[in-house]
Amino acid sequence: MNLKFAMSDRKQLESLLTPDRLDRLREVLGKRVANVTVVLENLHKVHNLSAILRTCESFGIQEVHVVPQPGEGKVFRTVTQGCHRWLTIRRHPTVSSCFSMLREEGFRILAGALAEKAVPLEQLDCTGKMALVFSNELEGASDEVLKQVDGFVAVPMAGFSQSLNVSVAAGIILYRVLRKKDREGDIERISGEKVEKILDLWVRNSVRNVELVLAELEARK
Repeated sequence: MNLKFAMSDRKQLESLLTPDRLDRLREVLGKRVANVTVVLENLHKVHNLSAILRTCESFGIQEVHVVPQPGEGKVFRTVTQGCHRWLTIRRHPTVSSCFSMLREEGFRILAGALAEKAVPLEQLDCTGKMALVFSNELEGASDEVLKQVDGFVAVPMAGFSQSLNVSVAAGIILYRVLRKKDREGDIERISGEKVEKILDLWVRNSVRNVELVLAELEARK
């Protein structure tokens, strides 16, 4: 069921939530990061997908780009353990279409990869709008990604193992980037119309049986 969600509907749905719940939604939304996003390229292992999405949500990243979406929608919703409800997940058919859109929005695109020209994480310039790409667990970044990104970042390692699980690498890189941006006063928060659109979604996702509730509201009009 896909019903139009008007502002009047949101106000009525908000009346079904406790004041504490509404305050919590607004508190979390106020901490959402606008100038860091994540691209997941061709991930297949559901536990990696779930872990990275949960890390993004926990760290305050709102938008995640998926190229392509792995599996069926039902499976995708299941493995995220519910955190997908609080994220804006944008699906793209190809790497090129994803990167083109990100560049139009002013993002610098960096791939987490053990490339020859990769910048060690501690030395990475974290200023401005950043899109961080994490790729397939076994094959790594595709040729399409390798040819189109603006640069590479790597987590320095001192052991015999020279690679990390993709979800572990994503967690380390995202934590470091966000901490550095925070120290330098370079974190931008989501604002304007996006705030209201996200709040619309979050209010909907906070009401049980929301489609039935909306259908009842529609019938009363």
